[in-house]
Amino acid sequence: MSQVLACITVCCIAQVLSVTHSKRRQWGSLFLFYYKQVLGLSGTLTGLAIGISIIWDGISDPLVGAWSDRLRSRIGRRHPLMIAAVIPMAAGFVMLYGPPGSVLSDQGQLFTWLLISILLVRTALTFFMVPYLALGAEITDDYHERTQLAAVRTNMAWIIGTLVSATALIFLFKEENGLDGRFLIDNYHFFGWVNGLLVILFSVICIAGTWQYIPKLASGTGHADSNMLRDIFITFRNKNFLYMVMMDMAVGGIGSITATLLMVTYIYFWQLDAIQTSLLFAGPIILAVLLSAVFSRPLNRLFEKQQILRLSCVLTSINLLWLTPLKLFDLLPDNSTVVFALIYFNWAIHMTMTILRVITVHSMLADIVDEQELATGKRKEGVVFAAAFFSAKFMGAFGYLIAGPFLDLIGLQAGAQPGEVSSTVTWGLGLIMGPGLAIIMLLPVWMSFKVNMSHASQLEVRQALSQRQQAAESGDSASVITPRSH
Repeated sequence: MSQVLACITVCCIAQVLSVTHSKRRQWGSLFLFYYKQVLGLSGTLTGLAIGISIIWDGISDPLVGAWSDRLRSRIGRRHPLMIAAVIPMAAGFVMLYGPPGSVLSDQGQLFTWLLISILLVRTALTFFMVPYLALGAEITDDYHERTQLAAVRTNMAWIIGTLVSATALIFLFKEENGLDGRFLIDNYHFFGWVNGLLVILFSVICIAGTWQYIPKLASGTGHADSNMLRDIFITFRNKNFLYMVMMDMAVGGIGSITATLLMVTYIYFWQLDAIQTSLLFAGPIILAVLLSAVFSRPLNRLFEKQQILRLSCVLTSINLLWLTPLKLFDLLPDNSTVVFALIYFNWAIHMTMTILRVITVHSMLADIVDEQELATGKRKEGVVFAAAFFSAKFMGAFGYLIAGPFLDLIGLQAGAQPGEVSSTVTWGLGLIMGPGLAIIMLLPVWMSFKVNMSHASQLEVRQALSQRQQAAESGDSASVITPRSH
């Protein structure tokens, strides 16, 4: 048990890498606002660039995951890919936020710069995060400890990423000489360099923190000559895995729309300043992390993981229904402090359910790895978590396909100031960020109820795997008990 807790501590430190990964909501909000409102790139072209990156992610994520499972080297299966990703990932962030002045006046050139930058960032993230996430299924095989590990990793990811974004809004994007710092290009250039340097620093911490576990993690039960595509297709035969990927991609797409429109909504729908926005970026998420840290373990002891998954999806849908319609129909009080408190409360609920869902999904995926090993004789953590990471990046990318053209459709003009937009913009943002997303959320709710993974079934799988290992060590294949299929 102490060894597992030590592993959890290491992953807690390592997940400070969240500056690039789980900061995706705040990063997406700043990113869309930067290219659409500050640089003047059309929302449609922004969405097209992200759409191309989604297609590439769909190809690269499972391939890198399968490669990670099959890789053999002196430093294990995971770490070579993680090391190779660090510098390209940092360079990608610098490029993303620092397009040269020569491309700003041409939509085509600015689009090309965006496309190259985002492909570099997302490819490097794949090479780092897919192997990193796969480590979680290798560190422990205990049902509850996997949830603890996922909880610490997820909570640290959100809180560090949130603090980076909130701090940037306060210090890097503050008002200068009467100008809103969120509209100044130079601030974003500096923010890109900050991100690049932090990526290098925290990636090194992550790699060094997990280095001591290489001897344990270096070998796998798969075969080096196995076919990567076949491994991917076999993994998707597991119904629980298929349902969870479909659910996570659906809720991820919804989260992506929320994330990419969040900054725009705070500025033009709620008319909040930079300080208020930074408080909403940080406060509700920190509160959600604290609630998750306190209640995640007791909930996991009281309820099945699949029950927690369903609860988080249902409450997310309900929470989307009530706040923005109150403003659209002038039912909110005139007191701005009360309105701010309601926004804070609403976002805290949303983020608590999001974090709870991510923890549960990652813990259940580790259990699915065991199911796959029992069914195929191979451990394919990389393939399984590649699909999960694709869902995560889908969360940070799909929204641009909807949000970019949507902002063009409702007529939001580049450089528009708060309070100067038409009622079409206000109603459009209010409807899509509330009831519209709540209706779409019904799909993830439905998929969550199709997942069927109990604690008892996972214990049975672990017992069968243990018997198989003992039989293999003794050379007595007849002693292996095959449980019912899952």
